[in-house]
Amino acid sequence: VVSEPQAQIMAKGDIYVKTGSVLTLNCRMSQGPHDLGTVAWFRDNQPVVTSARSENDVDQQPRITVETEWSEALESRLKIFSARVTDSGNYSCVPTTAKRASVIVHVINGK
Repeated sequence: VVSEPQAQIMAKGDIYVKTGSVLTLNCRMSQGPHDLGTVAWFRDNQPVVTSARSENDVDQQPRITVETEWSEALESRLKIFSARVTDSGNYSCVPTTAKRASVIVHVINGK
């Protein structure tokens, strides 16, 4: 029996972050042909759009970034800087060569 590779988001249960902080989601897939794989990120079944530039300041780093690395595993890291309440939702990491993984993110007002 061949089992289909499964992506994993490195989190235990729901994730809680405060507004203004950095949200980092790590997705890992250890099996399969990584050289062929890419990873897409979704929030509530909508593609996560990475920021090319900040809306206000062209010198600022992008608010949303995705980094994908191929080593002994395929790893993808979604980072959202200055998290907003509207960033809350069900995030899914969807590799082309494995089953998706999901996690619920709650962005809460905090000081």
